[in-house]
Amino acid sequence: MKKYFLFDDEPITGWSYLFRIVVSSLLTVILVGFWLASATAYKRSGCFGWANDMRVAASVAIPVHIFLNAIPTEVFESVSLGTVDIAAILLTVLHFYLMFKNGNIKRG
Repeated sequence: MKKYFLFDDEPITGWSYLFRIVVSSLLTVILVGFWLASATAYKRSGCFGWANDMRVAASVAIPVHIFLNAIPTEVFESVSLGTVDIAAILLTVLHFYLMFKNGNIKRG
């Protein structure tokens, strides 16, 4: 169980990434889901050989994506949606990239 929460070089597949993101989305109610999503994004981005800075950026961006999706749309009625929409679209592209791109899972 401990391995799911560590920021290490464990290579994970796209299916494993999807499963872990779904579980972390369900666990955001007790706030541990954000940590799990961050660790999952860090591990998955490591499969692509990304530099540590990019891995950290992905591990920050994916929990933000989960947070934006968890907020009810009524909250954004008074806010100009341009910025929020653009951020949500860019984060969705990153999320799909991490999920569907074939990475070298042999890398460690």
